[in-house]
Amino acid sequence: MAAQDCIDAAEKAAGGKLSLAQITEAIEVLQERQKQLMATDASLSSEDAALRAADELGMEAMQAASYKKRAAFINARRRAEALAYLRNNWADQPVLGAESFLVGTNLARTGSRASVSVEQSQLANSYIGGLLSDLEVAGNLDSLSSGIFDDDIARALWKLRDQTPDFTGIPKVAVDIAKTIDKWQETSRIGANKAGAMIGKLDNYITKQSHDPLRIRAAGKEDWISKILPRLSPDTFQGRDPYEFMSATYDGLASGVHFKSTGAPAGAFTGPRNIAKQVSQERVLHFRSAEDWTAYNREFGMGNIRESVIGSLSQLGESTALMKRLGTNPESNWNDVLDSFAKDLKGQPEKLKAFDDARKRMLKNRFSEVDGTTRIPVDGDLARYSSAARAWVNMTSLGASIASSVTDIPVAASELRYQGKSMLSGMGSMLKGLTSGRKSVEERQILSMLGVYMEGMRGATTNRFSVDDTLPGQVSKWQNLFFRMNLQSWWTDTHRASSGLSMSNYLAANSVSDFASLPKELTRALDLYGIDAGRWDLMRSAQLSEANGRQFMTTQDFDNISDEALSGYLESQGRTVSRNSISELREELAGQLRSYISDRVSYAVLEPDARTRAVLRQGTQPGTVSGELMRFFGQFKSFGVSFLQKAAGRELYGRDYVPTEFGRSLAPFRELLQAASTGSPAAQFLGMANLVAWSTVFGYMALAAKDLIKGKEPRDPLDPKVWMASFVQGGGFGIYTDFLFGEASRFGNKPLETLAGPFASRAASVVDVIQQSRLAATGEDVDLASKLFRLGQSSTPFANLFYIKPVLDYAIFYRIQEWMNPGSMIRMEQRVKRENNQQFLLRPSEVVR
Repeated sequence: MAAQDCIDAAEKAAGGKLSLAQITEAIEVLQERQKQLMATDASLSSEDAALRAADELGMEAMQAASYKKRAAFINARRRAEALAYLRNNWADQPVLGAESFLVGTNLARTGSRASVSVEQSQLANSYIGGLLSDLEVAGNLDSLSSGIFDDDIARALWKLRDQTPDFTGIPKVAVDIAKTIDKWQETSRIGANKAGAMIGKLDNYITKQSHDPLRIRAAGKEDWISKILPRLSPDTFQGRDPYEFMSATYDGLASGVHFKSTGAPAGAFTGPRNIAKQVSQERVLHFRSAEDWTAYNREFGMGNIRESVIGSLSQLGESTALMKRLGTNPESNWNDVLDSFAKDLKGQPEKLKAFDDARKRMLKNRFSEVDGTTRIPVDGDLARYSSAARAWVNMTSLGASIASSVTDIPVAASELRYQGKSMLSGMGSMLKGLTSGRKSVEERQILSMLGVYMEGMRGATTNRFSVDDTLPGQVSKWQNLFFRMNLQSWWTDTHRASSGLSMSNYLAANSVSDFASLPKELTRALDLYGIDAGRWDLMRSAQLSEANGRQFMTTQDFDNISDEALSGYLESQGRTVSRNSISELREELAGQLRSYISDRVSYAVLEPDARTRAVLRQGTQPGTVSGELMRFFGQFKSFGVSFLQKAAGRELYGRDYVPTEFGRSLAPFRELLQAASTGSPAAQFLGMANLVAWSTVFGYMALAAKDLIKGKEPRDPLDPKVWMASFVQGGGFGIYTDFLFGEASRFGNKPLETLAGPFASRAASVVDVIQQSRLAATGEDVDLASKLFRLGQSSTPFANLFYIKPVLDYAIFYRIQEWMNPGSMIRMEQRVKRENNQQFLLRPSEVVR
């Protein structure tokens, strides 16, 4: 093709004259498309291929221009909405307002919990909850969870988008599961497109392909290419050299940075960190068949069908929510909003400086959590090996974590009290949930609709103890099994379900009242999520759900709220009434109810949210030295930090507290004193007193349970030192309570080592053994064998499960320890008596004798 012909074709595609640089770039794009067309259709001549390439690129350029205009409109609207919210509600506290918008705060102001992070959580949960609910209704949830139908489900998904799908030879249960998965994948795709993405439907689509860089690297480039190449369709290469293409793909996947093609039209999405472009990417690897896809997923992927689908829905839900709040260019739009907000502070140098300082550090860290920066590994090897090491610490340290979880009961009750119920009534609801057995199908459906589903199904139980996002697939499976075996998954799921149902039932019970007649506590809580009188009236006009003779407010019948009622509310707010605005309002109402329930459940059954993770990770990325050090340091501290931020923070700042100084300049203790002395001190004092008193009581129960598991009698409840330990245990810092009694920590090291993180504590034990072995080599008399044995005993996963460890101790380990170090059992009993004033219920020295 002549050069001028290429230029003419390029200008035809662009729709006008081009500069020299544009001509050069356009010719390269045209020639690449020309090669692809000729490779897929041998009958095309060079000229015909060039003309067809020009036509295709011209059409794509027109579409890109259209999408670019749409994106510009979306971005302008989201910037205006965010800026209006900050100016209307946080003009006196810009820093707290910006933090509230991103990750939420406890201050009792309109929308202070309706944050971007809560929106991300509720939308992702709505997709996952909807999937689980539909599977539960059809009786197919266990079939998906078992994994035995994974290959059949993949085959059914592969065929679903054929003109006339042929499911011959595929079990009906697999076909039904595939249709349910496809329904929710389509729902999430359409939702993302509404928010600003451009995701097309792909033929032979199963679910988002996962890649495990560790497995890929272990195979090596040549072996990986030789195994995968025969499984790929020629569509993958589009005229490019297969080996060169796969070599480049390997480099991207093995490094953890997945190789992506530009699935969106050029120019459709522009700007830094464009989320719309990221979620609009099309797949790079096209497999020949479903069997080839599953074979690759099994050997080089990171999970089964269930985990892949749930992970894909979660990721797309979070990305969509980010676009719904900050447009297609979230980072650029957020900076524009902050720039405009900062202009309001001109003439107030101290306030402007405080705001600028917060932008550079605190707000930057918060944004890194919601846009996913802190989940992107820099060095894949370092991130995954470090995460695996922390998982190993979990599985060798948390065998009796359910004992410490007893303190969940008063924490949940204090949250229900904050919404208007009594403390005793809240504890009664939680205890009833523990003893009532598995929730009914109807109750589980209600929870799924509200975005409160089984964390054990998602493998997210570990979130309560860690802030990891990079756990390797096989290690993740072992850790999920561990949390099921130590009953932590059951405990967490049961308490989440009980608190969620209690909140939904409480809303239903109050649905007979208008907003002005609701309890003050409830109106305050609803206002945190932007639910005003008009929205409450719309919500309570929907039909209530029923289960086991109780009524619940859910999103089930929000689609039946009349258009007239919705139009009336829009008019009252000065908003334009249209089909789109009515539909958008329905979605907003459903999202607000899910946000309210799911977020308040995270207060009742504490787990770290984006704000907690931002504090613990400080904006660092996995796979960096600083990022991994922060994650090691923060292990097991996330629960305690969540207690301070959520439970204690809610009681101090969540009622009538009004900051009297700008920003976050107050010293922590001054701020606590100010919170306790402003607003309504009686209400704040009573709320905190209830939380502290009951948490301390249940903290003692947790200590007693742990002592019984160890074969010891409970500690003296009249000892002030014991009550101090109970106070700390009830406040979420149970792993440190042993230090208050003069013992080494349960991880076997000094307090300073454990404060640095449990892995540092274990590492110190290993160093100690190495040093002892060197001394032994010089002939010095050291107890090396005993130290090695204890290190191995404490480092074996699953051996510390609360119902296994006592049996192993008395049947095997105490005997071996006594044999290696005669008299060690008596010395251990004497030390426990001297330091803790305790005795063993069954003395180890008597057993070994």
